[in-house]
Amino acid sequence: MSSKKSAGPTPASNRRAQLRAQAEADAKRARTRKIVITAVSVVAVAVLVIGGLVWAQGRSKPAANGAVPPNTTAAGTGIIVNPGKADGKPVVELFFDYQCPGCGSLERSAGQYIVGGAQHGDYQLIYRPMTFLDTNLRNDASLRAANAAACYAEVGDYAAYHQAVFNNQPTQEGQGYSDDLLRNQLPAQLGTTGDKLTQFQQCYDTGKYKSFANRTNTAAAKDGVTGTPTVRVNGKNLDLSTLTAADQFGAAVAKAAAGQ
Repeated sequence: MSSKKSAGPTPASNRRAQLRAQAEADAKRARTRKIVITAVSVVAVAVLVIGGLVWAQGRSKPAANGAVPPNTTAAGTGIIVNPGKADGKPVVELFFDYQCPGCGSLERSAGQYIVGGAQHGDYQLIYRPMTFLDTNLRNDASLRAANAAACYAEVGDYAAYHQAVFNNQPTQEGQGYSDDLLRNQLPAQLGTTGDKLTQFQQCYDTGKYKSFANRTNTAAAKDGVTGTPTVRVNGKNLDLSTLTAADQFGAAVAKAAAGQ
């Protein structure tokens, strides 16, 4: 009894498979490009309302010697993500508000590349949290999230918690973050247990770093930041509209640092 040998793939089927793979790759690049551009286009949504910001600053006047989280800058205006890994390299400051949709888009698309370059030692990365959207949106979610992230810096990877907050950002602006999410769910997602979890939750419950968050917000406004997300390289704004793909962040920083 004879058996027929099955025919292998034809040139036509191979070509179709190649075209399908290319289309999928193109679609992925397009999605990445769209996400990054979206982060830029919605900056206007998160523009500071000066009157509201002044009111927010006036309602809370923390002492200059208030508690600061680990790896705070000497000026007390932000948290260094990669301390000691990029001395003498360009300084990248990322200004954000945890309720800012554009900040969330930028973080979810390019966050891994932003932190990756910092951990590689390409630049010093400083996160500078802001809370002005609490005033605009009439809640305190930005302040609570900034406090939570600073608390997590005591027990774990600050940048990982920062990214987890944005990964869980509500789709509807103004909905805010629940205490359960910030206090319980996110640390659980990051594998925080035992004494470290207890320390984090006690820090969160007492609002240990709320004054710090208020100070960083005030400092950013004094430094001329008028919207989020804002990225500065050696003190100069980086044009995010030039960032057409998430993995181009490091190259954009290098170009800006070189004055190009």
